[in-house]
Amino acid sequence: MDIKKKLLGSAATIALASMATIGGTFAYFSDSVDATSQFTNGTINLQPEKPYLEHFNIKNWKPGDTLVANRGNQEPAMILNNQGTLPMNVFMKVDTSSVKGTHNEIIVQSLMFGDVDLLAAWFTTEQIEAGVTLAELDEVANGDTTLNNNEIKDIGKYIGFLNAPTKNSDGTTNKAGTIKGVKYQLHFKDSGLDQNKLQGDQTSIKFEFTGLQYEGITYDESNLSNHKEGGGGQYSEEDGFDINDRSNEGDKNN
Repeated sequence: MDIKKKLLGSAATIALASMATIGGTFAYFSDSVDATSQFTNGTINLQPEKPYLEHFNIKNWKPGDTLVANRGNQEPAMILNNQGTLPMNVFMKVDTSSVKGTHNEIIVQSLMFGDVDLLAAWFTTEQIEAGVTLAELDEVANGDTTLNNNEIKDIGKYIGFLNAPTKNSDGTTNKAGTIKGVKYQLHFKDSGLDQNKLQGDQTSIKFEFTGLQYEGITYDESNLSNHKEGGGGQYSEEDGFDINDRSNEGDKNN
């Protein structure tokens, strides 16, 4: 076979290969569909941030004095505000100290979160009548919890919850249960005895609050809808879905 015939044969082979490639790319019927879904994570946002959370610095404190903090924004009652999109369980830690022992002489006469009496929840009637001191509150206002079967250590004592803001049917925002105050009354006990050793003492009280999400839930046909007759389309939370439902919460301190 001469060179010319070899070249013609090679060209024919290349042409057939090219046709096979073209046929492999385009010579079939096809159809395709796709659906893109998304998750938008909720937010936990406990406000106000430090230093705007109410606090106090009282000088010349003496036996017989009482600090009343029962009105938000007027006294040092601490107002907690949920500005996120998820409801939260709220935990409180209290750390108190003094050089000479004054925190053992300051009586917590009341301690409320919203309408929940925290003294009644944490102490016996006998302890309250005897007078719960700041030092004793420090010992009790601590604890662990679990979330989604995971243990969370040293988060503080559960004091209650804050709802997430929701939308009313008319488009306005429902903020019921999103704002609650921590209100308290402290009294420097006059023992009727010599308390001169406490002169010049300084007592530190630190309240620390942590907002923690609710337990995870399952999304399925019980709470998802395409909001129309028949199947298909975009599914989202059905009308009436309650983001603030607490049915899975239970006891929050171990």
